[in-house]
Amino acid sequence: MPSDRLQYALSSSVGMVLGAFISLIVDSALYEIGESKIFATVFGVCLMVIGGLIVWRVAPMRGETVSRWRYMVFIFSCMVFTSGICCFLLEKGWLLRMDRWVKLPMYTLLGTSLSFALTFSLLDLINSSTLCSGLSGAEALLGMQAVQSSRQVYVVLFTSVFMGGLFGSSFGLIDVEDDSRMHTRFDEDQAINTMVGAVAGFLVGGANQYLRDKALVDAAPYVTFNFAEDEQF
Repeated sequence: MPSDRLQYALSSSVGMVLGAFISLIVDSALYEIGESKIFATVFGVCLMVIGGLIVWRVAPMRGETVSRWRYMVFIFSCMVFTSGICCFLLEKGWLLRMDRWVKLPMYTLLGTSLSFALTFSLLDLINSSTLCSGLSGAEALLGMQAVQSSRQVYVVLFTSVFMGGLFGSSFGLIDVEDDSRMHTRFDEDQAINTMVGAVAGFLVGGANQYLRDKALVDAAPYVTFNFAEDEQF
């Protein structure tokens, strides 16, 4: 059954909150990675662990056919793992001596990896909690799972990569790591990216709900209900 306007508004609102949240985390992480060696080390380890876990999650079982979206997720998860290694190479004094055009690709890669890792982890957590709720049969089909089809995966994946690349690029172009103690550049960059993340999340939330409805409508002719022979009506 197609969703009503309230469900679309709810999905878009949740997407907007998640988009703004991810942009805040990515901006703050990019700043702290260049400022603190301890934070860079911790975040590097976390990115390497997350990248490894994503590779493990999308790895096919024996005899299972590997889909295109799994190949794509595998490539991006390897990028996350590589970004974790790059965190160990970052140092504040070294960054200050580099030209912004040299730092731009590095921050773009880090922003893309952080956004992808956060988005994938959040969606995997939401989907896992839905699958563990005990639903079965038609109830599982109609369950509020965040991402169910490959089209939804493509939309969320490409949007998160685009957002992360945009966040990292703006961080490098504005030279936030060379900011003064007043953090004016950081505040300006974070305000812009938060707005962009909220708008992108709002659109993705609505698109995700539309694709979910389309998947339910396409699967409706194949849904069957089996009743016990002795069931009384």
